[in-house]
Amino acid sequence: MKTTEHRPAAKLSPAASWYSKILPPALVLAVLIIAAGIEAGLGPVGVALLLAGVVVVPGAVYKGTKGLFRRRGVPDSRRTTLVAVLMLAAAVVCFLLPVAAPVPATVTGLLLGNVGLVFFRRWLNVSAHVSVLTFGVLWVIATYGAGWAWLLILSPLMIFSRVSLGEHTRREALSGAALGLATFCCFLAVMTWS
Repeated sequence: MKTTEHRPAAKLSPAASWYSKILPPALVLAVLIIAAGIEAGLGPVGVALLLAGVVVVPGAVYKGTKGLFRRRGVPDSRRTTLVAVLMLAAAVVCFLLPVAAPVPATVTGLLLGNVGLVFFRRWLNVSAHVSVLTFGVLWVIATYGAGWAWLLILSPLMIFSRVSLGEHTRREALSGAALGLATFCCFLAVMTWS
């Protein structure tokens, strides 16, 4: 399954390319997990373990198994499913230990966002950049307060960047924002429930 279809890019400013490169989904996820771990009072070792379990290992599996899966004729969707299973395991561990808030809700939200990307990419090349950044911005505002609302400008800038680069259509980028918002709503629901 091909998840990224490159389209001819309009003439774009170097800033559009730069913006997508400095805020890749993995970096945004790492910052969120580190912030959640610090907020939960996990300490340096706990934060490092959380980061490894939720971002580093699933990311390494996703990136590192691409060639292996392709040589064996296994579709890319299986790699994404494997990452979702690893994130599900991380979410379960966070609830079972129990790890303090906001870690379990954050990991669960990220899991649901990943599952949403897997599901919706079957029909539409939903932007992971926009989805993860939208969730991240809303998470920061909910966690640290309205003083961080200025971050809301980041999502529209990422939409512009991804469309300008030809990586996504406007519809795909806006769908990424909608998925990020839905993921954030799931995070709030888990926070309320727990």
